[in-house]
Amino acid sequence: MSDWVRFGLSALLAAIGLFVIGVSLLGVFRFRFVLNRMHCAAIIDTLGALFLLGALMLAADAPVYLWKLLAVLLFLWIGSPIAAHLLSRMELLTDPDAKRHMVIGAETEDDDGIL
Repeated sequence: MSDWVRFGLSALLAAIGLFVIGVSLLGVFRFRFVLNRMHCAAIIDTLGALFLLGALMLAADAPVYLWKLLAVLLFLWIGSPIAAHLLSRMELLTDPDAKRHMVIGAETEDDDGIL
């Protein structure tokens, strides 16, 4: 693969990764409920890291860097969903008003608490 094609593909992947991270960061600061914020943060860890580390993998010349970046991506993909799941379970168990923020199906609560 020529150097210009590798450079172009890695620049495209980096730009897509930065766009995903920017939109997700906007969601982290925009949403009010903690589970929505955690969903946006998990997108940064998985999709944004995939594109950015993929760009770095394409730009790397030595195979040693490729394997190290692949290991970092693997650890992120294993650890981030587990951490997000544990934090969301902790939030649901400790926040008594968590069910008020969630809408399941078409059911919504009125102001007086009656469905």
